[in-house]
Amino acid sequence: MIIEELASRLVEYQVEQPKKILALMGFLTLLVIPGALNLEVKPSTEAILPEDDPTVESLDTLRAKFSGDTTYIVFESDQDIRNTELLEEMNRIENRIQRSENVHSTSSPASMLTQEYSQIPEDKNRLESFDYRSMISENYRTGIIAVRTDTQANSGEIQKLYDDIHTTVQAETTEYYYLTGSNMIDLATFQVIISDFMMITGVSFAAVLLVLFGVFRDIKRMMFPIVPVIFGLIWMLGLGGYLGANLTIISMVSAAMIMGLGIDFGIHVTKKYFNTQRGAEGLGETMVELSRGLLGGSTTTGVGFLALLAANLTGMHALGIFLFTGIISAYIGAVFLLPTMIIMIDGK
Repeated sequence: MIIEELASRLVEYQVEQPKKILALMGFLTLLVIPGALNLEVKPSTEAILPEDDPTVESLDTLRAKFSGDTTYIVFESDQDIRNTELLEEMNRIENRIQRSENVHSTSSPASMLTQEYSQIPEDKNRLESFDYRSMISENYRTGIIAVRTDTQANSGEIQKLYDDIHTTVQAETTEYYYLTGSNMIDLATFQVIISDFMMITGVSFAAVLLVLFGVFRDIKRMMFPIVPVIFGLIWMLGLGGYLGANLTIISMVSAAMIMGLGIDFGIHVTKKYFNTQRGAEGLGETMVELSRGLLGGSTTTGVGFLALLAANLTGMHALGIFLFTGIISAYIGAVFLLPTMIIMIDGK
């Protein structure tokens, strides 16, 4: 009966001092929110693998020895690339890119010619007989500049590299080009993670609102169950950031999962309350009756998610942290914040 007694006392305080409860929850939320700034989006596949995995260790060793990953600038032309004008454009692009941050070295057909002849030859025979070592395609319409970089698979550094390369190439040539390589794949993955995270969360939120309207048939009442979910999502991101969790291709589904699971707490409290005589007495009856179930449901679910920390995939660890903090935060919102808002809006 200890749980029920504590619930009864909490409701009494919420009825008498609702503003103090709101102020306390607001203050704690302000302390939690900065943690979200620590969140990083890890787009690379190795971010979800164990750090001691031989493949990951080998990749890290190669990056340290050979200056990270290579980004390729691929030029496609409707004329033979082996001409002085295009090769000089490549050479200027290469020289400018070498000054960019995180770029260690570059190589291209132009630099190979420069090393051999000290400059780009104007003699057509020399250009056509030179061995470009697969830097120019067999039909001589495609050429590449290989840019060796060390971005540590950091999305911010990769985006900066991407912007620097585009700015440089567009200033020097009108030829069609595109970028590829592991860095550019990581950047594309990063953009997909962000867009999918926002899209999945938005669709989940809209679907939840639609179901709530179908259940309550009242705009005012249907908004109450949303309170623990929003509260839980904010705390999930903040606490997850403090605990070192990152957004990966695995953990990006955490917000949608918390929205689907955490809404139950708000529905139970709201539905039960509006089936009583309401007011302070109805709120007390609601929270006492639901106290054990809410605590047991949130605790068992949260502990179940913590089991993900035992997984070998590092990406599962972040998912476990997000889901545990999210479900516990949704429970806190349902027990502390939601009853306080109900009594303030619906009256004592």
